Amino acid sequence: MRVLPRKAAQTIRLAPPRAKGRLWGGFRSRLMLSMLAVVLLTALLVGGVGFVRFQATLSQVAKQDLNSITSAVEQALVITPERVVLDPGRLPRLVELSSSRFRVMRGEQVFLEIGGRFPSESLNWLKTERLLEQGFVLQAALDIRSQNEALRAFWRTELLVLPLSLLLALVAAYLLVDYLMRPIRHLTEAAHAIAQQRFPKPVPVPPGQDELSDLAESFNRMTRAVEGFLERERNFSRYTSHELRTPLATLRVQIEALEQGLLTPQESLPAIKGSLERLERLLAGLLALTRSPQKDPEPLDVGIALRSVVQNLSSKEQQRITLKGDLGAQVLGYGELLQQALDNLLSNALKFSQGEVQVEVRQADMTHIFIRDRGPGVREEDLLRLGNPFLRLQPRVEGMGLGLALVRHITTLLGGRLEFRNRPGGGLEVILSLPGLEVRRG
Repeated sequence: MRVLPRKAAQTIRLAPPRAKGRLWGGFRSRLMLSMLAVVLLTALLVGGVGFVRFQATLSQVAKQDLNSITSAVEQALVITPERVVLDPGRLPRLVELSSSRFRVMRGEQVFLEIGGRFPSESLNWLKTERLLEQGFVLQAALDIRSQNEALRAFWRTELLVLPLSLLLALVAAYLLVDYLMRPIRHLTEAAHAIAQQRFPKPVPVPPGQDELSDLAESFNRMTRAVEGFLERERNFSRYTSHELRTPLATLRVQIEALEQGLLTPQESLPAIKGSLERLERLLAGLLALTRSPQKDPEPLDVGIALRSVVQNLSSKEQQRITLKGDLGAQVLGYGELLQQALDNLLSNALKFSQGEVQVEVRQADMTHIFIRDRGPGVREEDLLRLGNPFLRLQPRVEGMGLGLALVRHITTLLGGRLEFRNRPGGGLEVILSLPGLEVRRG
C-alpha cells in the first residue's frame, strides 16, 4: 500500500494593519481629499455667485446713475432748429458731471459736448442715447472704471482667501477625519485582536444615536457572542477529555478481560452497561453545558415551570417539596433551560438532604427563586466554588459535578445571577435571580 506523505502544517498569517496616515491611498486619504474637493468647489461656487451678484449690483447702480444724470442734462438743454445750448441754471444742484460725458448730434455733426471729449472706447464707459426734438440725439457716457476696479479687488480678495480657506479646510479635515476615524480604528484593532483569538475590552461607543454608534454596539455584541462560542468550545473539549477517560478506561478493561477469558459476559455486562449509561449522561450534560439557545426569549410563568418540574419527580420527592410565594411571577427566558435549571436545583436539594425542601418566589427588581434544604450545608470557603464544572464536595454521593455548572451557565444565558449561602439553622439556600416581568395572577 502506498503511503501518502503528510502535508505540512499550514499556518494562517494575519495581514498586519495597514500603515496609518499614508499620504495617498486608503480610506483616510480619500476622505480627506473628498472633503478638500468639497471645500474647494464650495469656495469657487460661493465666490463665483458672489462675483456675479456683485457685478450685477454695480451694473444696476451705474445704469441708474447714468439714466438719472442723462435725464437731468436733457431737461437743461435749450433746443432750437439751428442749435442746442446747455442752460446750467436748469441743472439740479446735486448732479455731478465730472464722471460723465455728453454730446448732442444730428446726423454725423456734433453740436454740443458736455464734460469733455466724448469717449470712443466702451471698455470703461457705460453709454446710452436719447432722441431729442428737431432730430437731435443726446449721447451719454458714464465712467465705470471705479466699478471695474471694485470687481477686480473683489476677485483678488477671493483668490487670496481661497488658499487660506483650503489651508484651514486641510487642518479642519485632518482633525475631523481623525475624530471620525477613531471609532473605525478601534474597531480595526479589536477585529485584528479577535482574529488572533485575543478578546479586547469593548470598543468605546461614539456619542449619539448614529451609524457609528450602532456599528460599535453591534461589534461589541458580536465580540461577546464569539467569545462565548469559543469558551463553550474550549469547555466542551476540556471537560470531555477530562471526564471521558474513566468510563472509557472501564470499558477497555472489561473488554480486555472478556477477550482474555478472565470474566464471563454475565460478570462484565453490568459494568459495561453502567459505563455506557455514565457516558450518555456525561455527554448529555456536556452538550447542555456548551450549547446556547437558538430562539428569542419569551415570557415564562415561574409557577408553571416549578409545577412541571415537581410533577416529573417521584411521589415521595413531591411530598418533600413545598411551593409558596408569588408563583404568578414571570421571567423572560427559555422554557427548556428554565425547567432544566430548576430541575437540577431541586434534584440537588433532594439528594443532599432528607427533610423538607422549600421553594419560595419573590418579585422585586428581579424575580428571586429561593430553594432551601435541610442538609449539612457547605463550608464557607467552598461556597464561591459551587457551580464550577466537575466540582464534587461529597464524592460518596453519586453525580458528575455538572448539575450546578449547568445551572450557572443557564443563569448567565438568561441574564440573571446565582447565589449560595448557608442557612443559620442548617442547610443550604440557593437564590436564582432572573429578570422579571409584570406580576400576573393566575
